Amino acid sequence: MMRPIPALLALFILAGPAFAQSEAEKIAEGRRLAEINCARCHSIEAEGESPLTDATPFRDIALNYDEMELVDGFMEGLAVRHPLMPDWEVTEPQAEALAAFVMSLGPGAKAASDAAIQGFQLLRANCARCHAIDEASLSAEAKAPAFRDVVKRYAPEALEEALAEGIVTGHEEMPDLSFEPEQVAAIIAYLDTLKTP
Repeated sequence: MMRPIPALLALFILAGPAFAQSEAEKIAEGRRLAEINCARCHSIEAEGESPLTDATPFRDIALNYDEMELVDGFMEGLAVRHPLMPDWEVTEPQAEALAAFVMSLGPGAKAASDAAIQGFQLLRANCARCHAIDEASLSAEAKAPAFRDVVKRYAPEALEEALAEGIVTGHEEMPDLSFEPEQVAAIIAYLDTLKTP
């Protein structure tokens, strides 16, 4: 005879995929954490000096470590000799988000990641009330396809014209949306992150 699964465990199993984040979401969260906790001393931008002279710019950190080393470093507490460096603890998801953000500042990655983050934010503001815009969650409206499924049917670049001129559907509740060229490019950059290899 099968024993029933405890309710909390069943909820976690059923809801588990909804907690997954796309790379763009992870980078956006890492940037938010860096702005709150690190920007007072470190430069967290692709250029410019750190406010505190001794604080390494994040873009330089991206050149000297790989992502797993950064996750481990954030989890273990950053060993520094500077007296102003706070002793702080992060969760594993926070460490992963911070590491993803730092790595996004590496050579050639900055423009692409910024565009994808902007695209994610545009889709969250305009589409997420009906469509799932990430890699795992379910659409709020059952008839609204998840964007990860849309990119399986259409190459993101094939959607450029529709995004610029307005997407036409037979669904009455679909709003008339059209985006500016730079917004279209950002949305395409984000949709590219949803494609499976």
